[in-house]
Amino acid sequence: MKPGLMGIFAHPDDEGSCSGSLARYAADGVRSYAVCATRGDGVDAKISDPSLGTHEMLGEIRSAEMACACARLGIEPPVFLGYQDGEVDQVPLDEAARAVARLIRQLKPLVVITHGPEGGYGHPDHISVSAFTTRGFDLAGDPALPQVDEPPFAPAKLYYTGIPRSFMEQVPGFRDRRADIRGQQLKFVGVPDDTITTSVDVSQWSKIKLEALSCHRTQFEMDPETKLPKTFVTSVPEPLRSQMFGHERFVLARSTVARDGQEDDLFAGLRPLA
Repeated sequence: MKPGLMGIFAHPDDEGSCSGSLARYAADGVRSYAVCATRGDGVDAKISDPSLGTHEMLGEIRSAEMACACARLGIEPPVFLGYQDGEVDQVPLDEAARAVARLIRQLKPLVVITHGPEGGYGHPDHISVSAFTTRGFDLAGDPALPQVDEPPFAPAKLYYTGIPRSFMEQVPGFRDRRADIRGQQLKFVGVPDDTITTSVDVSQWSKIKLEALSCHRTQFEMDPETKLPKTFVTSVPEPLRSQMFGHERFVLARSTVARDGQEDDLFAGLRPLA
């Protein structure tokens, strides 16, 4: 059995930041997982179209949407940690880190992906998930870790997702977008271009990425003609869209193997895969 790849995110639809990579490696036989801290329900949750369901039904609806997205990507069914949207930053760090460590020990991913420490645009839930996933990654291989029954397992690499800051000037929809989180208008900041360590070609999976994102009907306005979600990515005309978003970019945060320059493979230094 080939090693696993695990993405750990705050909410359903956040997997879109690296869904092309999840699909690409799954197609190569790698066990690929998407883990969500929440089911997309809670104090911050909003519904794109009230006709799709009530707030009380949102957790159930978005769990099904996430399952739909995973199926379209060809990856394993989603895993939920069970926290509330908008309250992840209130979960004690050690408690959440132990939950991540336990999950890593159970599923044994060789590579783990999560949000960057900046949370993409300063979203408190994203920042918290980044922090407790990083801590859980470090704890998973520690035999002295208490309250976790699974045998130790140490993944080889931890990556943070990242959109290069240079995209800000090239994509007005990205530069001008604001997220209304708890009364604050948070803007996307990206990461400094020179911190990007890894660029994975997902151009063959671009269409599948959008199809999977369209499963999240309660979160996006859909284009009536294409039936695909309207995002800052789809606002970019071809061929610039393929040039910019045909690759997914990452920052290597932890690694047990030496990095030799810029990577084009999340499993660089770890191949051949068993």
